[in-house]
Amino acid sequence: MSISETDRVAINELREEVKEHLTPYYDTDFNLLRWLKGHDYKMDIIKPKLINHLLFRKSDWELDGLADKPRDHPVHHHWKTGLTGESGIVPNTIVNIEQTGANDYWGMLQSYPTNEVLRARVHDLESMLKSVMDLEKKTNQQCSVIYIMDLTGIKFDKHTITLLTGGLSAISAFMAEHYVELVHSFVLVNVPAFISAIWGIAKPLLPERTRNKCNILGSNWRVEVLKMAEGRCLPSYWNDEEDDGPFTAPIEKCVPFPEENYYKGKVPEKADHLAVSAGKTGFVEVEVKTGQTLSWEIHTNGHFAFAIYELPLVPNNSDDISNYTRVYPLFSKIPGPTMVPCIDKLVCPSSATYRLWFGNQHAWFHTLKIDYVVKVE
Repeated sequence: MSISETDRVAINELREEVKEHLTPYYDTDFNLLRWLKGHDYKMDIIKPKLINHLLFRKSDWELDGLADKPRDHPVHHHWKTGLTGESGIVPNTIVNIEQTGANDYWGMLQSYPTNEVLRARVHDLESMLKSVMDLEKKTNQQCSVIYIMDLTGIKFDKHTITLLTGGLSAISAFMAEHYVELVHSFVLVNVPAFISAIWGIAKPLLPERTRNKCNILGSNWRVEVLKMAEGRCLPSYWNDEEDDGPFTAPIEKCVPFPEENYYKGKVPEKADHLAVSAGKTGFVEVEVKTGQTLSWEIHTNGHFAFAIYELPLVPNNSDDISNYTRVYPLFSKIPGPTMVPCIDKLVCPSSATYRLWFGNQHAWFHTLKIDYVVKVE
């Protein structure tokens, strides 16, 4: 759809509110319109959420140029790309295929820390965004992604339940938080008989707007899905063995993570400790000089939020983190207990005190216990 005059006024108002954070790449009318639609045009809600995303884009994760870089994170060897092109049926949509049932999410989260999984995932999300932006530039229409989730091979076991309430829930929340209204619909195909049990667990954990976009196809899904996308956009492995069609997209099958590579380490003996009460936040501060590398290893006994801030040279006696310069992205929910510790590093842009910030605001009763090692080199 084209932009109405009412929407154009709202877009310009939002652009003015966040202009100091916008980059030329991301500053399009349709990108801003997504945020307006995704949060019911409520500017007081949209502004802090959009600024959070724009700060993420300008962090050392460098989102603006990510889609043009090679897709070569080690996780990508296992979690294959599924972006196949324009639907050809539903106007102004791009198709993405997710091998939800076959992907080895359990092995992935036993092998890599959540921050590295998100680094890999963000490359695909930025590729989807770029494809949508390119189509919008060509058509001058709002565009989005048909996200087809193939449940072939999914199992209903304790691993699946743990993933639904932990790692996959966090990835879904991250996508909803940063890629607002990018998805046209989530289409589930080849669903098992126990889908109602899985949906009963997953549904309450999904944002409402995401739940409302889910379309579960029945046993005739191979016919139904062709009403949403042409066969050239759909994986060739859906064909019967003796057939060459109607599905022709050459999507690579996912690759399991070898169990011998699962993380088997323990909390280092030299680790320091921090406890954060339910509903509270905590932090660790480190003095760092310009160009030094700040690195960390974090183990926790539960879900947590995390970010790193550079404190001002002149103390402002405020605990409001919005007054500080964020130098590492804010993650509002990293699942725990951590299967693999969060391990990362940052080259510090200036000499200052850096605050590693932890949030336990989501908890009602649970005290977050953190074992951490922080180094400056």
